[in-house]
Amino acid sequence: MWFAVSVGAYGHDASVWKASRVVDAQEVVRGEIWKVSTQCGGITEAFYVLEATCEVIGHPPSTASSEEVDQGTLRDDWSAYIASKLSSGPSAEPTKTCLLDYIRWSDTEDYERGISKLWLNRISKDGNSGHATRRVAERYIFASVVANGISGHWMSANAMAQDFAGLSRSNVNAVVSRSKAQSISMYLPSHHHVESVHLTGRKNEKLHSALAVVQTPSREYYILKDNGMQVGCEEEGVADVWMQILQCDHQGRSS
Repeated sequence: MWFAVSVGAYGHDASVWKASRVVDAQEVVRGEIWKVSTQCGGITEAFYVLEATCEVIGHPPSTASSEEVDQGTLRDDWSAYIASKLSSGPSAEPTKTCLLDYIRWSDTEDYERGISKLWLNRISKDGNSGHATRRVAERYIFASVVANGISGHWMSANAMAQDFAGLSRSNVNAVVSRSKAQSISMYLPSHHHVESVHLTGRKNEKLHSALAVVQTPSREYYILKDNGMQVGCEEEGVADVWMQILQCDHQGRSS
């Protein structure tokens, strides 16, 4: 739904998400990856998606048609990760325990996997409430990594960081060509580091139940709690199309 509405491929139509419906969902890697089948116009497609954000990482190999091979077949790093998780033999990766371990960020002194260590320490005392808020922050982290960490051609974290910093395309390509796609690599730009997450507005007003506010080093973002995706920012408020869908005002309050 978020992709159909926010990316704009369908003219930002708030009802377009109803055209395709989910007909099946099966967990592939516990708590991380699902196989989701959708149907639209009599055509059924299967996708591997991240549980945290519902972003598509590719088509399951058994359902990839000849036309899908170049566009959506599961990338080698994702295939290897899924295989390692499903395998109980010696080939399973010994040190990488979850997808968050593949996040790369610049400030490792003040942030843990891109989230403020001070804030994490503070909410650790809040029991279930703190755990739930941390999960929202982690979804935002996954939703904010550079796109090539999820899909498209594989790039190392260093190559993504250099590309994001404006390194010339030829130099980045050289870095990528020398790298081997041995494992997943997700790079989080510093302006998406999480300082804190809030379920209330600036005046302590309750937000719509689907929303949260993420404070980053540069600005606040309104996000969907369930997948961490942005639906607005502090300067402009919640986007009009999401106000229509959620029935909230521009400050994220239920209307």
